[in-house]
Amino acid sequence: MVDVLSPTTPDQLRDAVGWALGSKTPLEVIGSGSKRAFGHAVLADTVLDCSKLSGILFYEPEELVISARVGTPLAEIKAALAEKNQQFHFEPGNFPALLGDDVVPDAGTIGGLVATNMAGSRRIKVGAARDHLLGFEAVSGRAEDFKSGGRVMKNVTGFDLSKLMSGSFGTLGVMHTVNLKVMPCDEQSASILVTCDDPKVANTIMTAAMGSENEVSAAAWISSADVRLLDIPVASEFGGGLVALRVEGPKPSVSWRSEALCTALGQYGETYELAGSYSQRLWQFVADVKPFVCASDKPNMLWRVSVPPASGGAVAERLMDVTGGRVMMDWAGGLIWLQITGSDAMAQQVRDIAGASDGQAVLVRAPAKMREGIAVFHPENPALGRINAKLRQNFDPEGILNPGRLSPPSAIGEGA
Repeated sequence: MVDVLSPTTPDQLRDAVGWALGSKTPLEVIGSGSKRAFGHAVLADTVLDCSKLSGILFYEPEELVISARVGTPLAEIKAALAEKNQQFHFEPGNFPALLGDDVVPDAGTIGGLVATNMAGSRRIKVGAARDHLLGFEAVSGRAEDFKSGGRVMKNVTGFDLSKLMSGSFGTLGVMHTVNLKVMPCDEQSASILVTCDDPKVANTIMTAAMGSENEVSAAAWISSADVRLLDIPVASEFGGGLVALRVEGPKPSVSWRSEALCTALGQYGETYELAGSYSQRLWQFVADVKPFVCASDKPNMLWRVSVPPASGGAVAERLMDVTGGRVMMDWAGGLIWLQITGSDAMAQQVRDIAGASDGQAVLVRAPAKMREGIAVFHPENPALGRINAKLRQNFDPEGILNPGRLSPPSAIGEGA
């Protein structure tokens, strides 16, 4: 039977962690639990449920900052931002849907978003969640309060713990409050679509666009197998794959840059301009990784491969050839989503291909049994492993916070 601790205040959170520390009881730290299937199963029978640490503490649209408890639903925060025509500039997608759950849009909590360091297509221009985290307050595995940063960028001085906590999956401390930078929505958004079936050529197109003067804020490639899923007017006119490029800003500027991109990229294939809500719909499709959300009748694994953007096309082609899987590229080639259907995740092959280009591969979705024996996150090199082990020792010496989340059971205690 699983015991559940549900603190409603930061003091209760500290007391809960203090009890676990004193009794050496491992804790599984969750918010809504929407990302539980990402990573390894936590080796704990007691759940620290932070969903009741909820609510927007302050939102100052003029100062471009919002502060909330970590259990606040992401949908609630996005709704508040939308009322003021603002957004998170790193545009996180609906990641929980990739894990096989039938979830509503904007599922999950703001704490889970920060803890996993999510980001959408605009990451190549503005960074991920960690780059927009102005400050936080948390409780460490020592049951001690600590915080970093504040409400404005100038508060972030010294050792920037915000960067450390983002992406730590709750293994260093339990955040209860986060302060995030927000940005106004752009006046106009348009997408330039270029027909292209070859991932290497697509990479060349994206690289050329990103290196131009046209301030492209997103670049992706969608294969011919997935273009048909796009709910946009011109989708039926494509006989193959497409490169999508986005420009945003004042209307006259967007119009000029869109025309310039069409002219510059016409040598690679037919070009189309997609404006307004259809452009927004396309990039939501990319951020949500829609082609790989729907579970097939056969077992399928989903990999998230990160490589230098200039290598993306070659790596994507190699991954398809070796695994027989389907791919979609984002971040101008820097992010490759790979879905493999069957019973073999082909972990060694995928990681060898990624590593050959100085990249990394993370297994996002796989059956629970498979995740017990495969390192979900890319194996650390020994030097980095020693640094991370030392950090965990300092923040959580008894290893009570989400033990096993980042490493398979066989690696616990080995500094992996």
